[in-house]
Amino acid sequence: MVYTDVALSTSAPLHRATPLQAMGRFVRCAFRLRGRASRSEYWWWMLANVVVLAAAQIALPVLVTGETPQPRIFLGPFGSWLYAELPLINWPPGAVPSHPLASFGLIFAALWMIATLVPGVTVAVRRLHDSNLSGWWVLLAVFPLGGPVVLLLALRASRSQGARFD
Repeated sequence: MVYTDVALSTSAPLHRATPLQAMGRFVRCAFRLRGRASRSEYWWWMLANVVVLAAAQIALPVLVTGETPQPRIFLGPFGSWLYAELPLINWPPGAVPSHPLASFGLIFAALWMIATLVPGVTVAVRRLHDSNLSGWWVLLAVFPLGGPVVLLLALRASRSQGARFD
């Protein structure tokens, strides 16, 4: 299939993507490992993910309970994947949120993390492809200090040699 417009191609990166364009490509390419993702595509996704999780795990409980949570934020290279073991609200063991809406926020956050796990990994792989790195570099994230390394790799500029991954 031949594309006449780079914006329509899902394998070529969309440089200077708007938030809506980036999220549209995130959804359309959710299960695609081939191709490339520009820095704007990757970082708009990361920002949207942090906003959704912060709203569900911090803002909603604060609004409904009035209690200020003690956040422990860890930003992983796949977005929500690495939040699973590091909850943003530190309740004492065995305690539950004091309001049903606060519980709903945590359940929503858990479902969001599950739903965006695979798309978060694939956008990270495509981002590394755009900087002419193998997608296998995302496996560094399974090691304790590997997540920040993958985030730093995602900051690399696009390279024309990355077209080999299209």
